[in-house]
Amino acid sequence: MAEGQPPLLRWPWIAAAAGFVALLTAGLVWFLLGWTDSPDPEKVKAKLDAVRTAFSIGIGAGGVFALWLAARRQRTTELQVRETARIAAETKAHAERVAGVTERDLEERRVTELYTKAVEQLGSDKAPVRLGGLYALERLGQANPSHRQTIMNVFCAYLRMPFTMSDDHAKTETAARRALREREPSPRSWGLRPPAERAEVVVEDELQVRMTAQQLIENHLHADSPVFWADTRLDLQRATLVNFTLQDCTLRAGQFSYAKFVGATHIARTKFEISAWFYGCEFTALADFTGSDFADGGVFSWTHFGWLANFSWSRSRGLGFIGAVFDGELRFADTDHPRINFERARLPELPDFGGQLVNLDGAQVPEEPAELPADNHIASRDGKIVFGYTGEPARYGTPSP
Repeated sequence: MAEGQPPLLRWPWIAAAAGFVALLTAGLVWFLLGWTDSPDPEKVKAKLDAVRTAFSIGIGAGGVFALWLAARRQRTTELQVRETARIAAETKAHAERVAGVTERDLEERRVTELYTKAVEQLGSDKAPVRLGGLYALERLGQANPSHRQTIMNVFCAYLRMPFTMSDDHAKTETAARRALREREPSPRSWGLRPPAERAEVVVEDELQVRMTAQQLIENHLHADSPVFWADTRLDLQRATLVNFTLQDCTLRAGQFSYAKFVGATHIARTKFEISAWFYGCEFTALADFTGSDFADGGVFSWTHFGWLANFSWSRSRGLGFIGAVFDGELRFADTDHPRINFERARLPELPDFGGQLVNLDGAQVPEEPAELPADNHIASRDGKIVFGYTGEPARYGTPSP
């Protein structure tokens, strides 16, 4: 018996109730007739009234019983309707859940098929097919936020594939070569002479594919853009990046260790929310990090800067340049870094660090500076000047190759 439902009313119970009413009526008639047993006309009339009264009571009792049966029947009907509606609702909800699961399965299957096909396109030997694969992955990521990091990983993996720029691959100037040349900043705008050799140009089609992959990465890292992909991590270790740009971007973390940056590199006004690793990288031309925010610090140790390295207006919890080599000018104007470590680094000259705590222990510079702000050095126990906190004195003179 379901909860809330009355007990079942069986037919023997109904017959017993009807018999009880009949017996009650007959008993009343017998009692009233016996009570008025007399030949007197008045008493005869009283007998008739008694019979009438007895039948009225019987009929009334029967009517009450009939009303009770009707009420019970109505209650049972309502409960049946309610139970039917409940079962129908549960059946509908179950059907909707099944349909939802089926729809999600179909959607996941469709996404997987599109993803697999797009990745297969990246392995084609035809550049247009590879470009189509990149754009297909981008559309897939834009429509499916849960797959965005995976798709960004594919972009990064493509850029990590071997990519050699040699004289054998160089061509006469084409549209791609002109685009490369025009994207580099004018040396005169920086007040510097250009590097001795320009960035080498590879086969045009592969260069276009790689430049497209780089552009797609940047497009989805602008926090004020409607196509922003939040909490993105980039893994471009050992990648070869040509005229790489990551300006006004926000990303969770960036891993660029041992990457080679060919041509001008612009990572200006970019925020790294956790970490930024540029360990052992090579910058062949401009390395522009102006205004960037390394929230949890940045690592540039054992990195080679082939031209201007500009960190002006940047900020962080600390930057490390241990063993880094600077062939061009280093700029640190108006920065905010609690600690900067240039231990064993090679610098053409010492920039103005603006009174920040700098470690230049064992650093090599061509000439000893005439003056140093007091905030930038302390005296060691033997009286020799060391820079930053403690360690061996900075070495002056022409750095050994």
